[in-house]
Amino acid sequence: MKDNQGTPASSRRAAGPSASMVGGAPRRPPARAVSSVAARAAVLRVVIRPARPDDLEEATLIERRVWGRLGASLNELQRRLVALPEAFLLAGLQRPAQTHRIVGLTNGLLWTRDFPRSYLEYERILPSASHNPRGDVLYIASVGVEPGLRGHGIGLRLIQEAIEVGRRRHLKQVRLIGNGRSRPLHERAGFAVVRPLPRLFRQHRDLMPQPVLMELSLV
Repeated sequence: MKDNQGTPASSRRAAGPSASMVGGAPRRPPARAVSSVAARAAVLRVVIRPARPDDLEEATLIERRVWGRLGASLNELQRRLVALPEAFLLAGLQRPAQTHRIVGLTNGLLWTRDFPRSYLEYERILPSASHNPRGDVLYIASVGVEPGLRGHGIGLRLIQEAIEVGRRRHLKQVRLIGNGRSRPLHERAGFAVVRPLPRLFRQHRDLMPQPVLMELSLV
């Protein structure tokens, strides 16, 4: 699983639209405050929904922007959608009078608890090829949020919705591969480190620093 998110701001409250009053006259909030309010309002209009086949070209672009050379191809995302459609979720930014835009995604597959047997299987086997319909573990293969919208809780919401998919399926665990940047986010979602994977993605340390296996028990 790959993840590259910022710190969520789910605990923040969006400021109201009214101007503050000083000496009986309205005072405009500073420009920085206005932009901050606008950013938080944009997050409030983000809707998490299941992916459709016609979303996948746009989802592939997000993968590339977030993960570069490690991003999943269009064909790989198509296979993941077919394998476990309810775990392929998108974050859509709703904008008045404009086309809704995809700004984040997550997708997962089913594993058995004894897979993988070697760390090499994480890197050498495409996630879609490791899907086991009889598995009792949800493996979150990818999470990504547009760089300009990180830090507003979108990544956390995507992960939480994926966890709910595992609960509805009565699975035993949820697993993912975290890294030095994403680990705090996953811990906020309830994951704990099982073990470090120092030999994983050794050629991609700029994208996957300090990879670790993380798990969340659902039982």
